[in-house]
Amino acid sequence: MLLSASATVILQGVSMAMSFATAILLARFLGGEDYGRYVFALAWAGVLTIPAILGLDRFLVRGMAVYEVQQQWQLMGGLLRRTNQLVLLTSIAIAGAGWGVAILWLSPSLRWPFCLAMLLVPITALTLLRQGAMQAIGRVVTGQLPEYLIRPTLILASIGALELVGGGALTSTTALGANVMGGAVAFVVGIVLLRRALPAVVRSARPAYATRQWMRASLPMMLIGGVWLANSYVATLVVGALDGTRAAGIFNVSQRGAELIVVLLAAANMPLAPAIARMHALGDRQSLEHATERVARAALLVSVPVAAVLALLPSLYLGLFGADFQTGATALTILALGQLVNAAAGPSGNVLIMTGHERIAMRGVAGGLLANLVLGIALVPPLGITGGAIAFASSLVLWNIVLVVLARRRLGVNVTAFPWLAVASPRQTG
Repeated sequence: MLLSASATVILQGVSMAMSFATAILLARFLGGEDYGRYVFALAWAGVLTIPAILGLDRFLVRGMAVYEVQQQWQLMGGLLRRTNQLVLLTSIAIAGAGWGVAILWLSPSLRWPFCLAMLLVPITALTLLRQGAMQAIGRVVTGQLPEYLIRPTLILASIGALELVGGGALTSTTALGANVMGGAVAFVVGIVLLRRALPAVVRSARPAYATRQWMRASLPMMLIGGVWLANSYVATLVVGALDGTRAAGIFNVSQRGAELIVVLLAAANMPLAPAIARMHALGDRQSLEHATERVARAALLVSVPVAAVLALLPSLYLGLFGADFQTGATALTILALGQLVNAAAGPSGNVLIMTGHERIAMRGVAGGLLANLVLGIALVPPLGITGGAIAFASSLVLWNIVLVVLARRRLGVNVTAFPWLAVASPRQTG
């Protein structure tokens, strides 16, 4: 698992380097206002992907991992097929509704960027499902190659080509077009890789379905996954709505920088998720706690120096994007401290979701989202992007404390990097 996590970190590092290069180029070439429109449209695409995915990506990881342990190949194949059918229908419907809203109500400067961003909803939703399937069968690195290598390479190359063409060819609209093109190509490559990676016994088995049971189980995952992802986008949307798209662009750059702090934790969560499901299915609580503690300690060890640099010297990072973005220094410091708490809390949400405690985990994450929204509405008007950073960092601290406590009480598992938080026995729940 650590080898897979290490490979994932390297792959994510390469992808992140290209993504940051793309963001820097766009910020410098487009300027704060047009870059803000680009970020604002992408944020809406991310938010709308949440209901489109129906929580089935996380459920697919757990379900396929458990069916593999139980050798229920027909249900394993049926789950993969049914989730793709459902997500395809919902994502197309949501994207269509988004186009309608854009055409009827949005200003001309936002209309076409928004319409292009809506194409990313079905592409991203189906991609998340495919990644979940690859994650469940232990092909984490292979499953990430299209989105972490092919997609950012194509986007970066397209943006460079548009800028070389000149004449105003590079705009927020054409930049989003490059995103759509890169995502579509990566999606097709990913489908080919999944077909080759699926075990022969799954491909040959006649699919069996338990759709109602799957939907009941996935609904809490949709809610927790939804509020989890929405929390990242809500701050950008609130800042953009209350302080303008230029402020949204600056805030997004600061937020992306702070996310560097939890790169290792995010990478380790990929191979860890199906392993948690298997260990829980086998009743091996000791191994589960040992694995999560090791991940948390490694994540914290890497996170501290990154957080220190970003919090104490924010101008070094923001200077890469141009003078317009230096006003995000205070926001970056606040966001870095919030992400450091996130790293120290370890894979708490992953543990709860993969062990069937997604309903109680949802309450903690929903509390964080509510805090983010309420504080953002209250603090952005007087404080601007700094208020958005306070709101988002507060939500991170709140939900991580809640999830750590829930994992401790419900499973008897310490998911943090601190061994003195371990407990002797789990509390049984009905």
